[in-house]
Amino acid sequence: MKLMIDIPDKDYDNKTLVDYFGCYSKMLDATIYNGTPIPDNATNGDVIKAMFPNDNTVKVMEVRMKSDWWNAPYQKGGKE
Repeated sequence: MKLMIDIPDKDYDNKTLVDYFGCYSKMLDATIYNGTPIPDNATNGDVIKAMFPNDNTVKVMEVRMKSDWWNAPYQKGGKE
């Protein structure tokens, strides 16, 4: 399952999720911090590279993909 949630940068960077969610959970903490942050205004290429940071196939994809798709703004699932 994939779950995308927006957490303000200041809360994510300062590790203040207790204040953000109003509770504390070690599992929630670990899940979020082991997740893959996607920056605001990311492109499709940025997201692919974030998900597979050490994959040489991604480097080949970047060269071979149509630049209009690779450089297009990433839209979170469900938006059209």
